[in-house]
Amino acid sequence: MMDVKDPGYIRIKRELFRHLKVSSDAYKDTYLVRRIRARMRKLGIASYTEYYRLIKANRSELDELLLTVAINVTEFFRDPVVWKTLEKKILPELVEYKREIHSSSLKIWSAACSTGQEPYSIAMTLYETLGENLDGFRVSILATDIDREALSVAMKGEYPVDVIEKQIPKSMIPKYFTRVSDERYRVSPKIKRLVKFRQFNLFSTTYPKGFDIIFIRNVLIYIKRDAQEEIFAKLYDSLEDHGYLVLGKTETILGNAAKMFRLHDLVARIYRKNLEVKKHGKGFGGG
Repeated sequence: MMDVKDPGYIRIKRELFRHLKVSSDAYKDTYLVRRIRARMRKLGIASYTEYYRLIKANRSELDELLLTVAINVTEFFRDPVVWKTLEKKILPELVEYKREIHSSSLKIWSAACSTGQEPYSIAMTLYETLGENLDGFRVSILATDIDREALSVAMKGEYPVDVIEKQIPKSMIPKYFTRVSDERYRVSPKIKRLVKFRQFNLFSTTYPKGFDIIFIRNVLIYIKRDAQEEIFAKLYDSLEDHGYLVLGKTETILGNAAKMFRLHDLVARIYRKNLEVKKHGKGFGGG
């Protein structure tokens, strides 16, 4: 494919990876070429070099391209089995436990939330499962990412029409979105109010704590194994004793970190804390 050797394409790619903060092999060239060419066609631009000059000069066009590309790895309700398991198994278990201990709070963390589709999917699932008043629970969803640009897209909560109509069940769109233009839908205020966005680096020494569920999906595959183990140790401390850890469908907990969690649902890649580790002392470097 000639495109991949084009100097303009190489520059665009470098700019994208710099802003998305992913490794250069995170995306297939076939996919990138398709997305970049689609933007170029829409704008009537023929050469990669000309388009590269545009994204360097025009921040809003770079944002548009970032969103177009990032949508591939962070989509609404990505991996449907995870959301079905959350709705049918995890949330009912969690609600039952909360009732037993007379707690009315639910605290969830979407780590590496990118442009916001995951935390908003969590909020929609909570409404679908718990009902209009969230079954009386005080819900807080912390959504973090290292990338300020991705977070600004997430906070705005506006997404292309074709993305919403492809990824959101038809019956849910009028409940949770408002059409704001020919090209965009906006997330509804009741969904937005559950989510708090914050910049956060997974390599930080201190992590937020007290979570019932942590989603950290499709990000650890880009991180070396010993660094992964350190992150898992900190995630262990961030979870409440009854807490759930949700990984991406191709991700597994390896090495010493595997002792910290036990598999709760294989297909959905959901784990729970192994409390034996606490009893006998971690020794895994957790904070």
